[in-house]
Order: sequence, then C-alpha cells, then structure tokens
Amino acid sequence: GLLVALAEMALAGGIGVALDLDADTALLFGEDQGRYVLAVPAERAARVLEDAKAAGVVASSLGRTGGDKITLEGADEISLSELRSAHESWFPSFMSGSELPPAN
Repeated sequence: GLLVALAEMALAGGIGVALDLDADTALLFGEDQGRYVLAVPAERAARVLEDAKAAGVVASSLGRTGGDKITLEGADEISLSELRSAHESWFPSFMSGSELPPAN
C-alpha cells in the first residue's frame, strides 16, 4: 500500500516524511494498482502537479520530506532508525525462533 511504499522510500533514502494525510486505513494500506509516488524538490512540486493535470493524470501532494521520522496526522510518529531496526531484525528473529508465539 501507499504507506509501505513511502516507508520503503524513506528507509532507502534515509530521509523522513511528514504526511498531510489522515490515518485512513483503506488509502494507506490498500493495494490499488497503478499508483506512483514521486519525490520532487519543493520548488518543482507545483509544476509536476500542473503537468499531471494537463496530461489528464490525477495527482496530489502527500506531504514533505525531511528529518529522521515518518509522521502521519492522527497516528504515532516513528523514527527511521526504529523502523529500520524492526524491518531488518524481524526475519532473522523469526527464523531463529525468538519471534514465535509460545506453545500451548
């Protein structure tokens, strides 16, 4: 979904993002096809939106990049270091058995 794509972009670039979106689960986690996320310099954003409109492409601004965390209106923020740690440690922990639920 959209939030996963934005989180992956933030981790890959090492740059946080402040989203101007409500914590709408369907929008943030829906697996709609044909969406693209662009990160452009702030001074070029208006031109990108104008060009998209002229081409008949629906586009909108999602927020701004910067800092070291992901923030979303109506939700807790998360630092990139905390997100990276959770992302990179989960699978090794699972494979070692330390993330398995207790046996009954």
